[in-house]
Amino acid sequence: MPRIELNGISVDFPYIPYKCQEDYMSKVIECLHKKVNGVLESPTGTGKTLCLLCATLAWREQFKDSISASKIAQHMNGEELFEGRSLSSWGSASVDDHSANYSDIPKIIYASRTHSQLTQVINELRSTSYRPKVCVLGSREQLCIHPEVMKQESNHVKVHMCRAKISTHSCHFYNNVDEKSTEKEIIEKILDIEDLVKNGSKHRVCPYYLSRALKQNAEIIFMPYNYLLDPKSRRAHSIDLRGTIVIFDEAHNVEKMCEESASFDLTPYDLASGIDIVNQILEEQTKSVQQNERNAEFNIESFNSGLSILLDLESAIDSIQLPSNGSGVTKPGSFIFELFAQAQITFQSKSTILEALDQILSFLSGRSGVFTNTSGLQKLADILQVCSYKTGISSFKVFIDILSYWCFCPGYSMAELMRQGVRSIILTSGTLSPLSSFTLEMQIPFPVSLENPHVIDKHQIWIGIVPKGPDGALLSSAYDKSSCMSIDMHQLLINIGRVVPDGLLVFFPSYPVMDKNLEFWKVSDILCLLYYDKVNDPKSNGACFYAVCRGKISEGLDFADINGRGVMVTGLPFPPRMDPRVVLKMQFLDEMRAKRVGNTPYLSGQQWYRQQASRAVNQAIGRVIRHRDDYGAIFLCDHRFMGTEVRSQLPSWVRPHVKVYENFGHVIRDAAQFFRVAQKIVIQFFFEPADLRTSGGDSMARLCVEYERDTENTRKKPISLLDALEHTELKPDEDKLPGEEKVGKSFSAVLGVGVGRVALSEVCPSDKRTKAEKAKFFMVAVKQTLSQANYERFTQAMQKYKTTDDFETMLAELAALFTEDMKKHSLLRDFYQFVRPRHKKKFDEACFNLTGEGCGYKPEHEVPREERLTTEQKGNENKFTSSESSSQQLNTCAHLNQGRPHLISGDPADSAIAPSQISTALSGQKKQLVLAAYISDVKKALGPITYNRFSTALHMYKKTDNYEGVVSEIAALFTERSEDYHLLRRFYIFVRPHHKQEFVQMYQELTGTNQFMENEQQHDKAGEVLHVTERKHPEQTCMNKNQTIQNLSRDNCMGNLSLNVILFSYSINKTTFFNVKVSSNRVSDPAICFELFIIGSLCRFIT
Repeated sequence: MPRIELNGISVDFPYIPYKCQEDYMSKVIECLHKKVNGVLESPTGTGKTLCLLCATLAWREQFKDSISASKIAQHMNGEELFEGRSLSSWGSASVDDHSANYSDIPKIIYASRTHSQLTQVINELRSTSYRPKVCVLGSREQLCIHPEVMKQESNHVKVHMCRAKISTHSCHFYNNVDEKSTEKEIIEKILDIEDLVKNGSKHRVCPYYLSRALKQNAEIIFMPYNYLLDPKSRRAHSIDLRGTIVIFDEAHNVEKMCEESASFDLTPYDLASGIDIVNQILEEQTKSVQQNERNAEFNIESFNSGLSILLDLESAIDSIQLPSNGSGVTKPGSFIFELFAQAQITFQSKSTILEALDQILSFLSGRSGVFTNTSGLQKLADILQVCSYKTGISSFKVFIDILSYWCFCPGYSMAELMRQGVRSIILTSGTLSPLSSFTLEMQIPFPVSLENPHVIDKHQIWIGIVPKGPDGALLSSAYDKSSCMSIDMHQLLINIGRVVPDGLLVFFPSYPVMDKNLEFWKVSDILCLLYYDKVNDPKSNGACFYAVCRGKISEGLDFADINGRGVMVTGLPFPPRMDPRVVLKMQFLDEMRAKRVGNTPYLSGQQWYRQQASRAVNQAIGRVIRHRDDYGAIFLCDHRFMGTEVRSQLPSWVRPHVKVYENFGHVIRDAAQFFRVAQKIVIQFFFEPADLRTSGGDSMARLCVEYERDTENTRKKPISLLDALEHTELKPDEDKLPGEEKVGKSFSAVLGVGVGRVALSEVCPSDKRTKAEKAKFFMVAVKQTLSQANYERFTQAMQKYKTTDDFETMLAELAALFTEDMKKHSLLRDFYQFVRPRHKKKFDEACFNLTGEGCGYKPEHEVPREERLTTEQKGNENKFTSSESSSQQLNTCAHLNQGRPHLISGDPADSAIAPSQISTALSGQKKQLVLAAYISDVKKALGPITYNRFSTALHMYKKTDNYEGVVSEIAALFTERSEDYHLLRRFYIFVRPHHKQEFVQMYQELTGTNQFMENEQQHDKAGEVLHVTERKHPEQTCMNKNQTIQNLSRDNCMGNLSLNVILFSYSINKTTFFNVKVSSNRVSDPAICFELFIIGSLCRFIT
């Protein structure tokens, strides 16, 4: 891996970093070196997670080395350890802190919002050269594997039941923790939360307590935000913050989490449910005492104390007079202590009350049924923990509609972390702008800050402010404009959706706005028209995804490449203006700003309100560009985006590209031009949608044709994988817009009765992938599966294999990359197509040994391409030589023309078609016709609802190759009525080769016949997939067809119908097939019936 020098620290990075990545790592090292806090913004796709890990771990290793050097120097009596290298070169610990010990090496605490995000971070860590001791913390809900505890729905019930089992030593998973926590297999591996559960089940050890045991010696600890910010969670997990490096990733959520961790809501239901439970237990125990069956574990004093507290608190809250308009009452934060004092809850009695509540909860945790509803009691215990100190009370407000205790200063929780003695706090995200206001909210100093640019070029991003819709009306999501928004939004979506290829993300300001638009579109049938217009559009290659700003879609989901080519923000997502919490937050900020407490500056309420909307927009914008090679467009559809203040709060990497459009037509023009240019310049790693416009039959028939193509074995050797990697720009014939495919030749039936013509015309379906496409598709899967570092290893291994032909080295690299996870095994086997012929057998054996499954090796795969082509050419010559006698049975001159020159048009030489051309044409033509005819028959027999079952079964069979699943469904559909047996029999054409024998046997058993269709099995062997409607001897069939053609030729002079019939024949397995082209020059009414007769006759030949 490349090693770079940053601020005197050597950092091992998986690949050569971009300039913005070097700047980012330099800032991280600066924070750690100077023991200060930092706020770092770097757009999504710039690799900030990898930079954070590498820079922090590199600094920690050097810090550790510096302590080692210091200890050695002490034993050397001040002499230099290495000549010419001073002690100071080893880092700050050796000079600045002479008393530093190994225990002073700081631990790294890496926090993110969710465990899924932490799993992604751990995967990035695995791609680096660093192998620290790792621990990931989770709750019992995620980690407990005890069957009885897992059954409990409530998390706090799980907690108390778990504690009860541990105290009685009845949990055998916990009893194994001490023994297993020292095993090398567990200690040295980098485990995420899923790995912990798997290892726990494998070794029969509790994952929850195993993670806590691993924490003691861990060098980097991963955990969600609330484990750090919530004092209760910190105590529960014994998290010691002294001297630690605390990293908050995706820190745009930290402000909200800080406030929520110090806030609570206590509803009347919480109090009432707690009172009811305690009352029921007391009554039950009173009866038991009377019957001399008293429970030894029951502590009546605790229950009496708990009931008294709950009743007093309920009375104290009920005594507060509330206004009749339902607006509630707001009190300063200190009022909570006055309220608690009325319920006999004071700082002196707090510990006793908490102990009593804990005893009650522990007693109830072992009970089932109604008694498990202990959420109210648990909430009261949590509230007492939150209100256990008076410091910072001015940052709180008490709101009584329900009893709410809200913190309005996120800096309160951050200051608490600083008081715990952390070394540095680093906040990082892709959307922290504006940084100045963000740091003001945190209320702690951030000497180091960074706003990184993006790694993309200007041709990869397009951003337009769209103030007006297609009709010229101003666009606005404001409440007073909402009445006409639905119509404007409909027109906007239609137009923008037409120019954005692939996926379009549409973000609404709130759920009510989205629901209102969708409801209006449903009532007015607009949504139905939108839906079916897209479904029936052959050019359609993407979808619209409706979402809400601040929702899950805008936060953590990845819409890279074709999943998100455009983001459309339909308004400014301000918080609900009349929400009590929002109102009180703005009031609090205005009060603090007016007081000017100390030298701490505060935002005004209005500034905070506007910035909440801007941050939500910035987070939505971040969905469009997810990596270096991605590109996309951003549409800001609200006239308020034109404001200078709003635009100034967009991310720094976005602002230079913003353009305001007064004319909606110019928006569409420039966006379309952007996508045309971007598709030409950017290397595209995505699957191109199949062009369905050229296929015959309905959509299901096209699916079936594509299904058959997938099962065919290609004779062409795939392109070298390295050639695909070096292919950096599109060829002229690849220069096309999304959905426009270059297609190869084949034949498809076009029967147009209404215009007086019946023709089998030549069209161009895209049924064969080019060599470059195969390599590109494989690279897509590899790039999406591997991390960036492992992908670099993969490409380097391929380069080396290409230049040195070193098979063993290449195989070792692939094994390391693709065998660790079973999900990657298929990629290892798929690489078989790119292995050189002389290595294929070895590769197949290696795959079998590594994954338990081979690659389908055959001896002919080792034959070089030139030899295979020569053999195939010889085989083709022999094949057509042997079929000459059969083809002479229907000589076009002797049988069809019969001396009538008026039936032949054009030069006779033009009709001379090579047998190989006829074979290829008929193969593609017959497959499409037969499949389309079969699908049509199935639809008629089953009806639309049952047909969906057939379609689903066929889709699943194509995807999973599950023969038992599809055959059980098909048999159920086609064996209820005897007249549907032929549909079951004809389904043979979809059965894959390795299942055909089983299908024949199944058909014979179900239908009671000992014979199966000979024609279908013969055609299958010959490479044809056909259905013959008449079961006649081949010679008899030929004679009948010859006679019909002769009759047709003899009778076609009737009326005004003039026909040209050209008949080509070839023979497969002694059965003659036909490719007929019939054109009609003029038709009069008396001839229509005769024309239909001709169509029917010809259809019998081609089926």
